[in-house]
Amino acid sequence: MFEILGLSGASSLALVGRLVLYSLLPALCYGFYNLYINRMMFRRIQKEHGTAMLPHSFLFGHLWIIAKVGIKYKMPPDTHGQCVPLLLALEYPEIAGKGAVYMDTWPMYSPMLAVYHPDMMAQFTQDASQEKHWRMLEEFKPFTDNMDLVTSGGQVWKTDRNMFNPGFSTRNLMSLIPHFVEEVVIFRDKLLEKADTNEKISLEEYTTNATVDIICRAVFGQRVQAQTREVPFITAMLKQVPHLTPHPGTKMFNPFRPYLSAYWKAKFREGVMPIIQDAIKNYEKHEGPKTILNLAVRSYVNEVQDYSARGNIPPEFAEMVVNHTKMFLFAGHDTTATTLCYAYMFLHRNPDKLAKLRAELDEVLGPDPAAAPARISADPSLLNQLPYTLAVVKETLRINPPVGTVRTGAPGFSLTHPETGERFPCGGLAIFGCSKAAHLHPDYWPEPQRFLPERFMTTAAATARGGGEEEEADPLLHPRRNAFRPWEMGPRNCIGQELASLELRLVLALTAREVDVELAYAPGAPTFMGEVAYQVETPEHVTSHPKDGLPVRIRSRKHHATSS
Repeated sequence: MFEILGLSGASSLALVGRLVLYSLLPALCYGFYNLYINRMMFRRIQKEHGTAMLPHSFLFGHLWIIAKVGIKYKMPPDTHGQCVPLLLALEYPEIAGKGAVYMDTWPMYSPMLAVYHPDMMAQFTQDASQEKHWRMLEEFKPFTDNMDLVTSGGQVWKTDRNMFNPGFSTRNLMSLIPHFVEEVVIFRDKLLEKADTNEKISLEEYTTNATVDIICRAVFGQRVQAQTREVPFITAMLKQVPHLTPHPGTKMFNPFRPYLSAYWKAKFREGVMPIIQDAIKNYEKHEGPKTILNLAVRSYVNEVQDYSARGNIPPEFAEMVVNHTKMFLFAGHDTTATTLCYAYMFLHRNPDKLAKLRAELDEVLGPDPAAAPARISADPSLLNQLPYTLAVVKETLRINPPVGTVRTGAPGFSLTHPETGERFPCGGLAIFGCSKAAHLHPDYWPEPQRFLPERFMTTAAATARGGGEEEEADPLLHPRRNAFRPWEMGPRNCIGQELASLELRLVLALTAREVDVELAYAPGAPTFMGEVAYQVETPEHVTSHPKDGLPVRIRSRKHHATSS
């Protein structure tokens, strides 16, 4: 073609170069414009409000500071992003000590205010709950069309939250405990199969399959048997997750990503729609304990629909339920599975705490672990008589919360330090509630790195253990107000937190006396802040997970007792 135009080879290359430059020029101009807007936003805040900030570069923002701190603390590249504010708090205590730190990480993320102070977190989650950040909505839009309780907002969220609240009530969940026991027994037996074989397993794989079975029983009332076979709609859901993130990185340049995401989304819908349609059709005929889905249909018919429309539930309701159940299944298994892994790890490292937990189980459930499933099934309220087991769950979540919350500051919205009165304008910024950093901050949690379930024992429980006034006054036993936030607080707190709490207590109650769980990381495995099982961020997940799925070996306590 260039020969036809009479152009030489050199001229043709020059023409191609100019065409490429002209085509890239608008993108370059747009990128520089955004660079300027983002960088000047932080400098304007600093100038107008006198806010102390991290050293700031016009070209790199705070990215170079984060990289420098990461190198100093030898942060592995797969460390979860929620650990970054923790490092900044350690490196710049005089700035983090003000309760919040501005972070300019464009183009990796939106302009952010990372918040450490528990009472300042309450200001944007409890006192004046801000909307979820647009990046999160964009990330999960292909997953649920933002029609779920995590990403929806306004009146839609309020209506749907009211509709699903009955299913997640403590009373209803307690009625489902016998069904959960059946799934946990399978999990226990799976671990016992691996006991004393010296085989190294990924504990996260086992806990994930178990929590999938439990959440499916809670939502659908059906046994999907994820612990013994592949479940197509669960596989489809999990395969869509790696294609979600819109953040800068190699995935965003994959031209097939939207199509793969849509394909797996359709496969999930294909798998669960018959279950949902059957539940809608037969919700009045359902016998026995009510599932989350069954009670949601009842609530919709009784409160959302006009009386004249009963019995004629529109198809769009089923489509909406598909999205909600998808998020329930995802969130309901993912974070619970990782928390369970870490609970076993901390108990393994703290034999005295494990002994206390086992003693409590002996006292409440009887000395024979084999009888515990039947006892709990007959009387689920026994789970509420295990304060130390609950404390183990809470302390695990304190040290390793799976996620934090990210909101968007409304125009003109500011946070105020409760003691100094210093204001932090955050209108239009991403406001990140750094639960990980707050949970490990010595100002809010004495000896924060220490695994101490006793922090969460009530005064009554402390007294029952023989503790007097001195023990009751111990700050270790009285967590600071607003400081414990693994489920977040306020109206947008996690609807499934009671389900997760019951589930975690149940699993520990039925397994902790049967097996010992030993970490099995290879010698020389990478660590972060001295932790080999540090929380990682992987392409397959959007929440934090234990490094390498927590490799372990299982030991049978019964076998050890017989041998001794």
